[in-house]
Amino acid sequence: MSEDDLKVNSKVRRILTEHNLDLSALNISSASGAVTIRGELRKLTTQELNDRDIVRMLAVLETVILRTKDIKRVTFSVKGWKKTKGRWGKETK
Repeated sequence: MSEDDLKVNSKVRRILTEHNLDLSALNISSASGAVTIRGELRKLTTQELNDRDIVRMLAVLETVILRTKDIKRVTFSVKGWKKTKGRWGKETK
């Protein structure tokens, strides 16, 4: 992992922290400006996220992360959620 990738990871962690997300439930990695976020979206507060809040949160996070310098692409692999044709929805089994 290059120094640039470490800086990108740090920027992404800061963004997730600003949105009060539990980083212990997420795995963040990057390579050459491509960020991957895996895990489960959980708030640090006791407030539970409903489905609408999660969809909104994923869209906002994607937008904010992509606006960040040195980030070219972001991929989410979030437990129970999938992006299909540009829209987030619950994953069906």
